[in-house]
Amino acid sequence: MKNHHLLSLGLFILWLFVTIGLFYTVQKPFTSATILAVGNTVLNLWVAGWVGGLGLGLGHRLLGWLQTNNFWADLSTAEILVLGTGLGLGALGLLTFGLGLAGLFYTWLFWGLSLALTMALWQDFVALFYRFGRWQPMHPPRLAIFYLSILSLLTLLTALLPPTDWDGLFYHLTAPKIFIAQHRLISGLDVPHFNFPLLGEMLFSYTMLLRNDITAKLIHFLYGGLLTGLVYLLARRLLKREAGWPAVLIFLSMPMITTLASWAYNDLALAFYQLAALYALLRGQESENGQRDWLVLSGIFAGLAMCLKYTSFVGPLTLVLFLIVDFKNPKKLLYFAMPAILVAAPWYIKNYFFTGNPFYPFVFEGLFWDKFRAAWYAQAGTGIGWNFGKLVSLPLLATLGIHDANYFDGRTGPLFLAFLPLIGFWLFEVYRQSEIVNPKSSIRNRLLLFALAQYLFWMLGVIWSRALWQARLLLPCLATLSPLMGWLWLDLQRFTQPKFSLYRFMTLLIGVVLCLNLAEFTFKVIELNPWPYLTGYESRTQYLTRRLGTYYVTMEQLNHRLPANGVVLFLWEPRSYFCQMDCRPDSILDRLAHDQAQYLHAADIVQAWRREGITHILLNRRGLDFIKQQHTEPLSLPAIAELAIIEQQYLQLLFEVGGAYQVYKIVNP
Repeated sequence: MKNHHLLSLGLFILWLFVTIGLFYTVQKPFTSATILAVGNTVLNLWVAGWVGGLGLGLGHRLLGWLQTNNFWADLSTAEILVLGTGLGLGALGLLTFGLGLAGLFYTWLFWGLSLALTMALWQDFVALFYRFGRWQPMHPPRLAIFYLSILSLLTLLTALLPPTDWDGLFYHLTAPKIFIAQHRLISGLDVPHFNFPLLGEMLFSYTMLLRNDITAKLIHFLYGGLLTGLVYLLARRLLKREAGWPAVLIFLSMPMITTLASWAYNDLALAFYQLAALYALLRGQESENGQRDWLVLSGIFAGLAMCLKYTSFVGPLTLVLFLIVDFKNPKKLLYFAMPAILVAAPWYIKNYFFTGNPFYPFVFEGLFWDKFRAAWYAQAGTGIGWNFGKLVSLPLLATLGIHDANYFDGRTGPLFLAFLPLIGFWLFEVYRQSEIVNPKSSIRNRLLLFALAQYLFWMLGVIWSRALWQARLLLPCLATLSPLMGWLWLDLQRFTQPKFSLYRFMTLLIGVVLCLNLAEFTFKVIELNPWPYLTGYESRTQYLTRRLGTYYVTMEQLNHRLPANGVVLFLWEPRSYFCQMDCRPDSILDRLAHDQAQYLHAADIVQAWRREGITHILLNRRGLDFIKQQHTEPLSLPAIAELAIIEQQYLQLLFEVGGAYQVYKIVNP
């Protein structure tokens, strides 16, 4: 090519760069705010993925320590991925707990710890890389891929938004925020939930020290994936190879799964560890060489479940009964029980030294706790009682959600109720044909019994107190039923007739349910409108104001208008996460009623507040109206009467937000 042709070509290419560059310099395709927002989102995902990867690597190492009697060879790649990650995350949570007790909650320390773990586990990551390279997982049908992909993407979009969920702002994120500010786990806080077993909150603390509260939410999203994988494993490995994906579709037909996976809660982690303990126990029963190691692993998972919620004890207790019936060997019972106790014990020992009650605030009294508060919290006698009609209709009522204390986070969908007759028919067939000794029937029986134990425990709570009418607490039961229902769905093929196939008819109905669920969730995400925040066109403050309204505006007003050394007592408002000063939440909505029961008169109540250093009062009028509508009026009415006197004589209104919140300064009469 001649020189003048090369020169012309070079000038033309330069012209292209200049014109296109000038155009997008003037008419920018995106702003710096968009670049920053996208960068923050990518960083949030990267840190959450890093923590999950550390969990997988650490779990791989811990599973390796159990490799006796060919236990390691007994593990599939999918089991290492699901069980190993859950085990490693539990270990990270316990490590964080120890560092918190030692007063070592520092960002630099946790970054250093994460880097050190990455290097220490490098050989495990390499081994996992080669193992996953040889893995050939069973792919789902194309329509299932479409459903799972869209559902996962929409859930992830909502998980990437700032936290607005109630319990997250109440204690799941608030406790880590306080511990991080103090660089340690501290006692002396009048929020009973801060002394529950806090394994989930320790993982939130880990990620918040590395990054922020959105990354903490992504950890719960990760547990949603682990629980889904465990449902698949249980159905495919222990019931029928083809039942894995049907079980997953039934499990994800529950709207509560996508809701909880986008919140900073611990329910998905709790269900995962309870189901993992059951899975390991059942795997141990079928294993010829690694039975002891599977029992130890089952005990560890049971212990991790007890590190999350007190209510988890029903799972380990049921597994102990299985061991007693199946093995009749005290040594094998010890293989399960000792790890469970050793893993769970630190939380209960900590509670004893922090509050004087290992099960605080239950069973015994303790710091800030007395009979009045115990009665208020329990609401004993407010449940449905032993009403036969209501007990029989409980599955229907739980499915409809019309009496649920928290409707949106406990929606089960219709399929579990729809499958109840099939479960009953299967039980009849099992016992009629004496298949109880069949190994597969034995596993299915164990699944059903474990789910039944969870359901009966929940039912007793509903009988006792309306505060426990939360279908969300049924998640371990429903997760356990999902593999069984996936197997029953496939088993319908044997009833196919020349002119009618029950299996195809059920498949059509399930497909309709899944489509309706996906459509509803899509519309909710559209209503939520995550794109302005994720693309930088809406700030965090603007998003939270849009989503939380007067509550968030009030928190911002507190932070900007009150003195930094002020102490604010919340009345009928338990959420204090966004308050940046010393705020004392009304954790179980009993603060004024309890103070009135102790001090009787307005003057004495205010004097007690002053002794605590309280300078301001935040009054949630809507919360007060809610209390008035409950059956706690006999306890609330004297307090409400004294509140009128306190407002008139001892409080000066500073500002009001939307008629919902009033902020007062305590003054001399």
